[in-house]
Amino acid sequence: MRFISTCVVYAWLFQALWFSTAEALEVKNKFISLKVDETTSLAQVADLKTGTVYQQIPGFEVAKIKDVAVSAQNDRVKVSFAFNNMAISLLYRLAPDSPTLDVTLEMDPDQKIQTVNFPVPFTVCGKGFEWVVPDGYGLLYKVDEPAMPHRSPNAITCPCLEWAGLFHPQTGEGYTLINKDFYHGGVALKLKQISGKATLVPEFSFGGYLGKFQEPRSVRYIFQQEGGYVNIALNYRKYLMESGHYRSLAEKEKDNPAIAKLRGAPVFWIYPGRDGVDPVLKILDDMVASGMDKWFLGLGFNYYITPEQARQIQKKFNNVVGIYDNYFDLMSKEWYQANGYDKIAVEWMDRYKRFGRIPEHVGLDERGELRANCGPKGNRYVGSPAMSFEAAKERLEAESADYRYVYRFFDVTPGAALWLDQDYNPQHPVTPKQSMEGRLRVFKLFYDHGMILGGEGGDAWGTPYFTVSEGGMSVYHMVGRLDPVPPDEDFKNFNMAHEKRVPVNGIVYGDARVATWAWGDNTLIEPEYMLKKDLFNILYGTAPSYHISNRTYWKNKEKILESYRRVVPVYEKLFGAALINHRWLTPDRNVQQTDFSNGWHVVVNFGPTAFTMDNHVTIASMGFHTWYDMHPAGQVVGSAGPAGNAAKTR
Repeated sequence: MRFISTCVVYAWLFQALWFSTAEALEVKNKFISLKVDETTSLAQVADLKTGTVYQQIPGFEVAKIKDVAVSAQNDRVKVSFAFNNMAISLLYRLAPDSPTLDVTLEMDPDQKIQTVNFPVPFTVCGKGFEWVVPDGYGLLYKVDEPAMPHRSPNAITCPCLEWAGLFHPQTGEGYTLINKDFYHGGVALKLKQISGKATLVPEFSFGGYLGKFQEPRSVRYIFQQEGGYVNIALNYRKYLMESGHYRSLAEKEKDNPAIAKLRGAPVFWIYPGRDGVDPVLKILDDMVASGMDKWFLGLGFNYYITPEQARQIQKKFNNVVGIYDNYFDLMSKEWYQANGYDKIAVEWMDRYKRFGRIPEHVGLDERGELRANCGPKGNRYVGSPAMSFEAAKERLEAESADYRYVYRFFDVTPGAALWLDQDYNPQHPVTPKQSMEGRLRVFKLFYDHGMILGGEGGDAWGTPYFTVSEGGMSVYHMVGRLDPVPPDEDFKNFNMAHEKRVPVNGIVYGDARVATWAWGDNTLIEPEYMLKKDLFNILYGTAPSYHISNRTYWKNKEKILESYRRVVPVYEKLFGAALINHRWLTPDRNVQQTDFSNGWHVVVNFGPTAFTMDNHVTIASMGFHTWYDMHPAGQVVGSAGPAGNAAKTR
């Protein structure tokens, strides 16, 4: 199946081999062959060395495709057809000297459309292949008999939207699927019954641009004979770097030397509350006295911290101090007062122009209505990307003279939001591409002002300016903030499932941005998984995250100190290095190893029993071992059990 509107119900026929080779046109290079059926327009790709065939699986809508025309020319095949009175064409093009296939979808730019379902990505059923998506730093799903989360039992949608991969865990063969227009569009894995078996089938879709097609959409397949998910992630990393949407931490540090202070530093979010700065200073004094002197600090909802007090914190500790911020929501004073914020909070918001101008700065939806956000309609809105730069510039000038924060965390903002919105206002229309460009202007504004920028999750296009990916480690979060919450089944089976997690986002971005657990999934929020989260941080070279208040810090101080001493010495060694490899050392995936570009190596044992390495080092259950092997003397860094301290040179 090729194309549907969102109003069409998506269903599937289950003939996995609905392909007439007698009526197929074929083009090939020395790596792969591409065949396209002249009757159905379905395509398949065969690896000429391994013999593996990757097939498109059709849906019932293929019966509505009419007037199919297929033509082949050297390295390309063009398919044209009609669907629901729309003229559509697909251009498949093989690279001359690599196993790469580009596919471009075209139609009339003025064609009205809400959703474009791209050519169904290729898959292999019944052969033990797995999907890898960059969700929660990286998750694996089996094509056949997959485990599905309770909250989305029929589909897995990759929130990063930019790439996915298919691979075989034993041979490593498969392919990388890249969204070349990564500012818009995405991959979903749909659970279907094929030949009586539950099967994850991919779907790739793009939204329209202000209700029209407007411009071609392109995806790229890079096929491989080995390398598995590591090579899939490296393929996307290479593509991203070639696109210009990349800047390493080392490069950013040249622009802003304060980034050096992030080395080995966990993020601490502290909520001051009505008591203001005094409890915050006591907590920070105690942290430093206890040996926790590396951190970068976020002041959550700091309505009760004055500009002078913020400067006091920054000057006294000489660490990175930041603020939670949001340049996306426009909120009325009435909304704040109705939701329990007192006069101090409203005056603070008003002083720094956080309410925005309503309605002129509010985006319009496709119905021409103001885009309301959560909360009572008419009180909280979504700002238009067309207005965001001038509004941000105005606010920055007002705020920076007082607060001078080094770090700024953007929550669903122009620059870090997971989804690119559109504005249907005829006075300032915004397409997804223009939305990306407008958000990047805001990001660059703060970056050039000397601020370290972080965001919620974060898409590829924001990488040149955005340094901290808060929540980049979390699959499921937003379940709590300060007090422990009981873990649900999805959290246990996906967020904490080491046999399903792989650090593919670390392979892509490990030397470009710092990743943490989400604020609602921080290290303290599920105490029984605190050690396991630390081990993931150690294995992946990522930053711990602690969210505290005056009450929760003193209650959990010893747990925080234990976690800090376990993770920070290792994280300090791995900061800024590229994660170049990840592997399973045991068939059950309990013991895993990562290798970093600066010579450090980490092995973590998630299993219930001890594991002995080839060099006779024994790693306890829920323990780890790190070493450095690029030094001529072969420096070794100490191993530790679950209660031990790591990175003691011996």
